[in-house]
Amino acid sequence: MSLIFSLANSFLKSKKSRTILSIIGISIGFMLLISSNILMSTLEKSNENIVEEKYGNYDLIVGYQKSSLFLNNSDVDKINEFDNVQQTSPFLYPYIGKGNPYKKEIEIQPMYVGLKNDSLSKEHEFTKLSSGHLPGKSEVVIPYSWAKAKNLKIGSKLTFPFPPNEEKTVRVSGIMKKSEYLHSVVLFQYDWLAKATSQNNHVTTLMIKLNDWHAKGQVINQLKEIDPNFFIDRQIKMDKEREQLGGLKPVVQGLNIAVLIGSALLLISTLQMSIQEKKKELATLRLLGAKKSQIAWLVISESVIIATLSAILGVIFGIGISFILKGIITRVSGISVENIYIEWHSIMYSVLLGILITIVASIIPATLASKLSPIQAYRQSIDTEHKTRIVLPAISVCLVFLSVALSFFNYIKIHDPKIYILSAAILILSTFVGISFLLKCTVKVLSFIIKPFLKQYSLLASRNTIRQLRRSIQIAGVTMLGVIISIVGISVLTTVRDTTEKSILMKYPLSHVIDSNSEYDEPGLPLTFYKQVDSIPGVKSVPVYKDITVFTQNFDKSNVKKNSKLMLYNVNKESEVMTALQGVDFNKMKNSLPLKVTKGSINTNELNQGGVVITDYGSKVLGYKLGDYIKFIHDTELNFKEDKLEYKDEKSKEQILRLKVVGIIKDYPMQEGPDIGIYTSPEFMKKRFNIDSINEVYYKILDKKSQSDIENKIETLIGSQPSSKVILYNRQTELQTLYNQFNQRVAILLSCVVLICLLAMIGLMNGMASSLQERSREFATIRALGSKTKSIVRLTLVEGAMVTLGGGILGVLFGSILLNQLLLSLDNNSVTLPWKMILICLIITPIMGLIATLIPALYLSKRDILKELSE
Repeated sequence: MSLIFSLANSFLKSKKSRTILSIIGISIGFMLLISSNILMSTLEKSNENIVEEKYGNYDLIVGYQKSSLFLNNSDVDKINEFDNVQQTSPFLYPYIGKGNPYKKEIEIQPMYVGLKNDSLSKEHEFTKLSSGHLPGKSEVVIPYSWAKAKNLKIGSKLTFPFPPNEEKTVRVSGIMKKSEYLHSVVLFQYDWLAKATSQNNHVTTLMIKLNDWHAKGQVINQLKEIDPNFFIDRQIKMDKEREQLGGLKPVVQGLNIAVLIGSALLLISTLQMSIQEKKKELATLRLLGAKKSQIAWLVISESVIIATLSAILGVIFGIGISFILKGIITRVSGISVENIYIEWHSIMYSVLLGILITIVASIIPATLASKLSPIQAYRQSIDTEHKTRIVLPAISVCLVFLSVALSFFNYIKIHDPKIYILSAAILILSTFVGISFLLKCTVKVLSFIIKPFLKQYSLLASRNTIRQLRRSIQIAGVTMLGVIISIVGISVLTTVRDTTEKSILMKYPLSHVIDSNSEYDEPGLPLTFYKQVDSIPGVKSVPVYKDITVFTQNFDKSNVKKNSKLMLYNVNKESEVMTALQGVDFNKMKNSLPLKVTKGSINTNELNQGGVVITDYGSKVLGYKLGDYIKFIHDTELNFKEDKLEYKDEKSKEQILRLKVVGIIKDYPMQEGPDIGIYTSPEFMKKRFNIDSINEVYYKILDKKSQSDIENKIETLIGSQPSSKVILYNRQTELQTLYNQFNQRVAILLSCVVLICLLAMIGLMNGMASSLQERSREFATIRALGSKTKSIVRLTLVEGAMVTLGGGILGVLFGSILLNQLLLSLDNNSVTLPWKMILICLIITPIMGLIATLIPALYLSKRDILKELSE
């Protein structure tokens, strides 16, 4: 084996320039692999640090919002035994909730919070102190506003009531950081407060830190098994900022794979050139007794040497470029990066994977080399033209037609996204099977098109390209890969951006949304909160009330069309529809949003008496018309048994409502997509179901000069709410985040495409240098017959341009088909052709060929004719 490696090393040294170019090209792939690995790790670590600093290094808070409910020691022990739970810390709120029996005694007091002085509790916003330390026994931490208003300092004494026990005097041990949200909270030591309030072993809420935040959903399900009524703060804002970066990772990983494929194709091209150039040496080895397997191992050894040297250079340059790109990455991602984080085990894994892929790629040329006829090779009688078996082109063409036909049939009849994905996979397979035949046909067509412009050069360049097709396939393949990634990647990203932008504009019809972020069965924001927001000068707002789930009781099944996606439920042996009944302040809505009444009218008095409004879509799908009565029942009056719903008892039948359709509107502005909701007045919902809490508040700021003051007032109102789950959405912020994410992904994708193009150019430069070297006598003869040097240069340039343009045309063709298959799988109902991208690709690809071929062409033109003819 050592002899084979030594011989492989000698062969590579004999062609230093080609070997160096190959190593540089493949090392670019490794460099991207390493640098992207380092930069993604750095961004993830930096982003995690920023997020943890902003929101605290914990993942969940679980518990109750009533002092009468609490977790006991058994509950806490169960939670600590969960596989993904790393650490927990208890909090005690002894007088929280409306049902607190000591409301009168502590009504004017701040909220008491008991916590432990451990590492996890220090991650909570409460524990961020401007001075002092967390409380011990008989100590308290007070808000910054208290300290200023009452001139309190560390060591000051305060007296608080602790019903049902006596008042106690405590010492100020710390002062919170200045915050408009923490003006009515005081902190005590957990065990001391539990004893002082006679609530030993009570845990109102439990702070949880997980081993991996991705396991949050699994842990939440486990928590609900303990008690379905748990209040759970999921740290949604924190996860949203994490996921903003997390979406980049699959994009980068996918592009890394694409670059590795390009590197593998470049290695195949290099090894095939090496085999072509040393056929005589390989034939000599075979005549001297070398086995076919030894010849194959010789080629594989060359690939191991090239891949290893490329990997070493790739690691060195990848680490170096990571430090160079730190500033650029900060600007593109918007994340402050202070240090570069290198995960060596991940880098080693990436390097080994890259080497393995490149070595596996060498099996193809190794197999070809082992099958080389020694007699023919020794006589130099091998036909350089790449002959393609008729079977493979036929299979490729059939696969292309199958892919297109399957997509068309699916578009017309089935509409299954999985079939589009299958069609795309078949199309990709067809390119691998028939790229040689497809490139040959493309070059012939190109020769015919450019013949009027280049006359005899087009035909000669076409023949030379086809003769050297075995070397050109991989280069055309790399070019094709770059073009497909450009067309598919940028077009899909643009479509997703436009769709998401439209969704955001529909989701936020006004500029801001306050979301209670409450579960279906939890109360939302109080009505007083909305009134406070609406009373702010310069604000126009619309409330969205909490709804209830209802089931129809007089639905006519004959209204359901054959292809309707309407889901029916078995309710007391009848097919009924589940929908929502919601109170709507139509007067407020009309003042801020477009509301078109198509039939009937919206009269508040009629709605208060039990009238309802439905949408055009709801009327069409459900079959209810103006003046019809809709019968329905609240889901709380039904029990779920064996895939069907039944009345709880005989009294449930008495709860069936019969409401008249008094108006039909075109669309409900707060609802995205098809809407079968039923709308009435908030007064009716309050009177009939005792529901008047707010799910969302939509508002826009009319007074732009006072925008900052208005935003501060609204944030103060949000901060005063007992629930920490309330989220404030800003439409412009959401759009800007979308645009930033789009720009990040496009920048990464284009960087990858540039590297792939560079790989193609290096491979073409290498291939043309080898090809022109073999054909130097042929070109010398042409020059001896009277052709000018410029003509020889022009001929070689056209040959190089044909290779890359051929790959570009195939990339445009297959990329456009693949793009539409992927978009159709994403429910895009129209055929898309990205003409700008297509035009750019068709202009750039021949220029790549011209640039890559220029140096070998100029070198050939300077060779001595007599010397070439005499050899």
